Amino acid sequence: SNHVISGLIGVFTIVMCVYYYWWKFPHPRYPPGVRGVPIFGAIPFFGRYVQETLAKWSRSKYGPVMSARFGQDDAVVLNDFESIHEALVKNIQHFNSRPSFYIVEQFTHGYGFGFADGHNKYLDVRNFSLSALRGLGIGRRTMETRVSEVAQDLVKILEDLDQKPTDLKMMLGGTVANVLCSVVFGKTYDLSDPEYQYAVQCSFDCFGDPENSEYLNFMFFYPKLRYIQPFKRALKKFIDVHLGLIAFNQKEINLHKERLDVNEPGDYIDAFLIEMKKHSPENSWFHETQLLHCLGDMFIAGTETTTNTILWALLALIHHPEIQEKLYQELLDNIGEQVLPSTDHRDKIPLFRAFTQEVYRFKTIVPLALQHRANKDVEIGGYVIPKGTKVFPNLHAVHHDPNIWKNPSEFNIYRHISKDGKFIPSKRVVAFGMGARSCLGEKLAITEVFLFLANIIKRFEILPDPESKELPILKDGVNSLLYVPYRFKVVVKPRIINE
Repeated sequence: SNHVISGLIGVFTIVMCVYYYWWKFPHPRYPPGVRGVPIFGAIPFFGRYVQETLAKWSRSKYGPVMSARFGQDDAVVLNDFESIHEALVKNIQHFNSRPSFYIVEQFTHGYGFGFADGHNKYLDVRNFSLSALRGLGIGRRTMETRVSEVAQDLVKILEDLDQKPTDLKMMLGGTVANVLCSVVFGKTYDLSDPEYQYAVQCSFDCFGDPENSEYLNFMFFYPKLRYIQPFKRALKKFIDVHLGLIAFNQKEINLHKERLDVNEPGDYIDAFLIEMKKHSPENSWFHETQLLHCLGDMFIAGTETTTNTILWALLALIHHPEIQEKLYQELLDNIGEQVLPSTDHRDKIPLFRAFTQEVYRFKTIVPLALQHRANKDVEIGGYVIPKGTKVFPNLHAVHHDPNIWKNPSEFNIYRHISKDGKFIPSKRVVAFGMGARSCLGEKLAITEVFLFLANIIKRFEILPDPESKELPILKDGVNSLLYVPYRFKVVVKPRIINE
């Protein structure tokens, strides 16, 4: 009898512990959602595309504000525009923090832009950087001229391919990165420069490496997996490519320190080094370590996201040749054969603007954005998100919301065209995020995508590799922190006017 009673007490104790530490929600008004199983949480049920699974759960059962256990951590997922806007814009001051991730802090030590916490030292650097970048031309006509010049360099490179089937990723990445380099480093690089090629490749391998992306996904939530293979190998490469980029940036910083003119800053590094002289490194984030990681974040974000947006666009052109032909004809008719595309032509090319907006919607490069962290208890959508909770803005869910977009899984540029043929800009396309932690280089990225694609479509016909039996994949890609296309080859055929 005593053994039975002791056993029952033991079972009851275990059940209560599991309930308290696992099944019990952290707040009486916490959003409903999936708790999953002890230790692993909901991760075993996510499938390959967690953003899609969360969107389905949200629409079918839990609503736009829902919860899910990511490993052993509670998290809230926001699955529609209204809830994301309520959190990140209306309650901007309560969601400007980031949670910490062990595998990222191995090389950032908490510094940089992307994963840094949102305290005052970080905000001082961000505000300074926004001001400095504006002073260097971001968002101004001078920057558009610079992007246009780099786009013409790309056109010449594509012409020299002589219609050979080519994987354009490194070529595009090096050209796109040169726009940022002109602002940050005050110079551009020869695409054949081996050090520059290595830096560009490092930026692609950080979060878009198809061999290691799934292992990195797990280690974001289970960092102890780093001790076993293949996770150990994946983490080593992840850190190595970041260290490679850091070394590239350190070399540039050293060169800038040698020739710094405090009265005439020529680029972002100069501006930061001058600002460093005004602050104590003990009481601020204006020091060389922070500069190193700011440069790394800008290089990755400015190269990886824009390059892959253009690659998704090229895939869409291959799969929809009828759209490609209409875009070409629109550019030719409304800009002319000899005139270079400019943002001044925007009102004349509604189909082209609809195409770029549909690319942003159809393929969300950062589908779950970067995580936020609540810095106090906040009510969103009628639920309470407790202080310290991780928050995922599901941008993919917004872009595939059937209440906003008819047949959202279809690529359709005409959803952005009015009945009278005009372009319809949409605030529901939120590829760059919202709020205080939205993309620092949004204006530059939009200008780059616009001008690079306009020049490519106006000058070339994009065709599939004739040696491949199937078209390159449009509906699938490498899914990690970023969602990027698989590598593919295309034929870039120069247009011959009035042939």
